[in-house]
Amino acid sequence: MPQLFTYQTRIANHQELDAYAALYGKVERRLFADVMSGKQAASLKRDYLKRFNIPARMFNSIRMGLEGKIRSVKELQKDRVMELQARIKKAEKVIKRLEKKSESNQVHQKKRRLTILVAKLENLQNDILSGKVHIAFGSKKLWHKQFNLIKNGYESHEQWLADWQSARNSEIYIVGSEDEAGGCQLCTASIGEEGINLRLRLPGALVDKDKYLNIEGINFSYGEEKILSAIDNNRQYNAIKKRLNDKSARASGYGQAITYRFKRDNKGWKVFVSTEVQRAEVVTHNAYGAIGVDLNADHLACTETDRFGNPIKSWSVPLHTYGKTTDQATAIIGGAVNTITDYAQDKRKPVVIEKLDFSQKKAELEKASRKMARMLSSLNYSKTKTMLKASAYRKGVVVNQVNPAYSSVIGRVKYAKRYGLTVHQAAALVIAQRILGVSERLPKHREAPDGKGGHVTFCVSERNRMKHVWSQWASVSKSLKSALAAQYRSAKADPVTASAATEIYSILTGEIPVRESSEPLFV
Repeated sequence: MPQLFTYQTRIANHQELDAYAALYGKVERRLFADVMSGKQAASLKRDYLKRFNIPARMFNSIRMGLEGKIRSVKELQKDRVMELQARIKKAEKVIKRLEKKSESNQVHQKKRRLTILVAKLENLQNDILSGKVHIAFGSKKLWHKQFNLIKNGYESHEQWLADWQSARNSEIYIVGSEDEAGGCQLCTASIGEEGINLRLRLPGALVDKDKYLNIEGINFSYGEEKILSAIDNNRQYNAIKKRLNDKSARASGYGQAITYRFKRDNKGWKVFVSTEVQRAEVVTHNAYGAIGVDLNADHLACTETDRFGNPIKSWSVPLHTYGKTTDQATAIIGGAVNTITDYAQDKRKPVVIEKLDFSQKKAELEKASRKMARMLSSLNYSKTKTMLKASAYRKGVVVNQVNPAYSSVIGRVKYAKRYGLTVHQAAALVIAQRILGVSERLPKHREAPDGKGGHVTFCVSERNRMKHVWSQWASVSKSLKSALAAQYRSAKADPVTASAATEIYSILTGEIPVRESSEPLFV
């Protein structure tokens, strides 16, 4: 099944685009207000066409774009509820632990934090029950800047207001359709001498002399061949339509939808072109082995296996996105995932990743150190996963997802010391082995590396063969935490080793990331 891909490039600034975006934003915000008041968007079409003097296709694009935003917010509301519940539960545990230590100041701050989380959860649950959705057109971040103008670089409220209006009127979304000429009725693409030419139909409210805005000589640094293929596909569809009736033309298999989004930023206008792309021929197979990827806050840990699940190579790909802009973070993530998929394509081995639990990752912020919390917050798990799958799709690499339960514990206990791997690379090995069906039974030895050259020992109850092996690994996980806590308490009394013990304990309990080199540690 084809997958939708989006390609972007910068275009020249046009006053018509600014005016179009202002009208688009005005209609979108008015439609959102009407929908939130209980009206049906489809029933408002005739009134909006007359009131704003816009074509029906423009209204459909605005309606579909807005409905997509509303659906997205509602889906995020469900995830947000689970995240808040997990964070509340984690905060309550942290408070109980701090109360035993009589650390009154930290307890007070954590209780304030807990009260805020509970209030957020109650408000969110009320919104879900009432069907209420909050969308800040222009961004919530920019909205709050007006309350501290000097700190945010504004000399006056009028200066902020200009930025606010610009941000609210900076986007145009035009939906395409496979049965429309050129793949889109309002914006059609053609091949010119200097690149791709776009002809954008202007709404009646903006028409002065010219009915169309022509944007010529557009070039894409990436994906242009896919766009040219879609344009040629629609050209052939139009030629068939001239000879045959529409029904026969559709049956021909030609006709490809092209959707456009124009977006203005600080540098000017960009155009995003979305169209379907066929998957490249699959070149990977489990018979060659697999490449496991463990996603962490500051890097991707990778381990390649043979067909039996034995490790062949392990390495880490840096992924430092904290403090970066959205574009910079996207570029960093894109470079990291392309490195992995290129390698997988060359080795003809599928990539295996974990099914990410976003709520659990965010809940960890309640117990994490400030450094770890910042790194977890800056890493976009969803974007990394999406970009990895997209890159693999284009290269014919299969991406499998497995349950990551106890992968870190299993990797630490069974493989880290045995193969000289970091804890995260060992977890990547377990993730790869799960798609190959490798056994995860407990080893005979009862010790695990502490990340600093030493080890801790643990005990585990006899296996109950009526239960899944993960139940025994759950017991191991608890025993490890107890052993680490005991090691931490015994070492804390020694001023020479106290600092090192604190770092070991924090690393092994997940409060700060393990220090890793970007160079391969096992080859």
